[in-house]
Amino acid sequence: MVYVISFIIISISAGYFLTYLLTSRYSIFERITYGVPIGLGLQTWLVYLFSLLWRLQFKCIYLSASLLVFFCLFFLLITWTSFKEKILNETREIKNDFLLNKVSYFVHLAVFSFFTIIFWRLFSRTIIWKTDGMYIGLPNNYGDLPLHLAYITSFVYGNNIPPQDPSFAGEKLVYPFLSDFLSAIFLKLGLNFDDILFIPGLLLTASLYGALYYFTYRLVKKRLAAILSVFLFFFSGGFGFYYFFHDLASTSHTLWSFLMHIPRDYTKIPSLNYHWITPLTCLNIPQRPFLFGFPVTISIFSFLYTGIEHKQWREFLFAGILAGALPFLHSHSFLTVLMVTIPLGIIFWDWRRWFLFFLPAFILSLPQVYYLSGHVGGGSFFKLSFGWMSGKENFLWFWIKNTSLFWPVLISGLIILFTRANDCSSQRAGFFIAAFLILFLLPNFILFAPWNWDNIKILIYWLLGTIPAAALALTYLYENGSLKLLSKAGFFLIVSSLTAAGGIDVFKYAIAPITGWKEFSTEETNLARRIIAETSPDAVFLNAPIFNHPVFLSGRKSLMGYPAHIWSHGYSDANKREQDIKTMLKGKSDTTALINIYKPSYVSIGPHEKRMGANKVFFDTNYPAIITTKNYTIYDLTNQQTRQSLISKTSIKNNLGNQKYGLRARYYDNIHFEGEPAYEEIVKDIEFNWTDEDSKPVSSPFGVIVEGFIDIHTPGIYTFKITSDDGSWLFLDNALIIDNGGLHATKSATGICSLEKGAHKITIKYFDAGGGAFLKLLWVTPGDVEEKIPEESLKIKD
Repeated sequence: MVYVISFIIISISAGYFLTYLLTSRYSIFERITYGVPIGLGLQTWLVYLFSLLWRLQFKCIYLSASLLVFFCLFFLLITWTSFKEKILNETREIKNDFLLNKVSYFVHLAVFSFFTIIFWRLFSRTIIWKTDGMYIGLPNNYGDLPLHLAYITSFVYGNNIPPQDPSFAGEKLVYPFLSDFLSAIFLKLGLNFDDILFIPGLLLTASLYGALYYFTYRLVKKRLAAILSVFLFFFSGGFGFYYFFHDLASTSHTLWSFLMHIPRDYTKIPSLNYHWITPLTCLNIPQRPFLFGFPVTISIFSFLYTGIEHKQWREFLFAGILAGALPFLHSHSFLTVLMVTIPLGIIFWDWRRWFLFFLPAFILSLPQVYYLSGHVGGGSFFKLSFGWMSGKENFLWFWIKNTSLFWPVLISGLIILFTRANDCSSQRAGFFIAAFLILFLLPNFILFAPWNWDNIKILIYWLLGTIPAAALALTYLYENGSLKLLSKAGFFLIVSSLTAAGGIDVFKYAIAPITGWKEFSTEETNLARRIIAETSPDAVFLNAPIFNHPVFLSGRKSLMGYPAHIWSHGYSDANKREQDIKTMLKGKSDTTALINIYKPSYVSIGPHEKRMGANKVFFDTNYPAIITTKNYTIYDLTNQQTRQSLISKTSIKNNLGNQKYGLRARYYDNIHFEGEPAYEEIVKDIEFNWTDEDSKPVSSPFGVIVEGFIDIHTPGIYTFKITSDDGSWLFLDNALIIDNGGLHATKSATGICSLEKGAHKITIKYFDAGGGAFLKLLWVTPGDVEEKIPEESLKIKD
């Protein structure tokens, strides 16, 4: 922890000192606000650049920290006299301002403390550890967290620099990864999974609070508006709060009990076409690049506005350098900066200063943009799509119900700015804010990502950039000298309408008790540790293409993770690889060729693979198991002798056919025995008892057909007894002997038939609709007792 604290202090100090290279006056608090994302971003960039030479080693971290320490000392050495004078002046200004506005300072401290507690609570619930495994505190993070942990662990445990996509081995990582790289640095320095997510989240979100506050204050020069802006952003939402009161009126619980167990979200309600969200629960935590993207982008626009207002060239140059560093921090933030600065450059034309912005932004960003655009294409990005998520609903009503009264308040604020008599500053702010309207217009006509909803990553900056005007309108309403009571009542009603839905959702996930959603079991986290210890860092795993496979905790690369993630990143051959992975797991005839093509190092056979129909017998037969747990087996696919043995076996069908005893079992992912089998194996008897989904070879509902021959040595009358949960049927020589079908608990049925000496075809059909799965077949031979059918009497069907 000492190393991490030192890293943070050095980073923030460097960022703080860098703000003194700017021309305009900034308070100490404002400099610290900008210093957090700038310093942490700079140090992360430096460590990454050194890691390109040596991978993520301690010397990369120490060298980058040494450079920043040298910069801080050099800065203090050459500017000590002027720097000390500035510090004294800034401190004196704060002191004098405090003496004049004590109440305002205490209000600001109270609001900042309130939000800091909210941030603390939310990010401390990113991961919740329980005795049975790892849980997540926000459902929106359920699919995203394992992916980000895969990125983070791949940098530390997988030597993944230059980065390949650990969820799509062999392809470069076309994702803005530096937020995860910062967490990887903390993991390398000894922090656990909880802290590597909590510390960057808290620091960078708190800096966003400050950046938004000062952005609003610099534009509209109203402290109340600046405070309101953070409420309007962090608690943004629409009219979904109506359903909160509807649910409250319908519940039989007390108010306190209801608040402690809020039944659903009230911002994003897809069934009712509510898609706008509160960014804290849907962006800051699950969409980790926003941690840097938000505060850095708002800082860029603050510097640009200050440069425009005071005609300062250094602000333009500084903002351009920050913009150039953005793509690897957050590509959508970089895109929004370009989309807004182009009209800003036209409105506030001064080619010399804008040249100082666009030149470094272009030079620094070009290699990153080129790298990240490697898989953008195939029709997934930049398509025409009207109305964002409105669908067939009226476009205007859709946006009103999703954002409440924000549009009327925003329009009022812009009118105020443009109609202030003889106030060039207000009109300048009005034009500056109006440029952000392009971030609303374009995402309602163009799809910037494969998922429609992902246009929120652009639209959220429309909200951020226009909030100062909305906050100003609310401030004017509150300060209205006439009709004071009516004005203040209207103010509180409007603010409540704008923040109620988001505030309820934040309360639900930050304050109310939560049980969490299980992401990984204890067995899976322990398995990941064993994989780290017992496999090579550059190993590639063949595993089920899902989002929360334990391989993602190990830093090892997977042939494929969650298909939707892969598709959203623009990979063109994702569908083919997914089908090939399923073929390999099932041990089909072309498994050998596919393994030779993709060259995975290991294969994981566990509950996820079994639900896809993985053939464990195939891997047991052909590959050595190197790790075995209760539900997982890891096989080594790199053994050349084993691989040569595999090549000689042309198909799983022939391999099974060479067995002498047993029956062939074919499992289907439905209860009607339709389609291709999901899984095949040889069984020695007709008996199983699976009490949970993890132990089943195919997840419920499923069906299985067991076929072969029963060898009769003694002719006569045979009694058969089949017991099952759910339905089962026994056929001998294609004749139905026992009908134990239907949905039922464990139930037995018997049948009698006369059998001649020799081989008789036997078929058992069974299905499980859910819950426990049980099947058992016994027989009574002539003159004998009830028993299992001996193994030597069962033979595979040819």
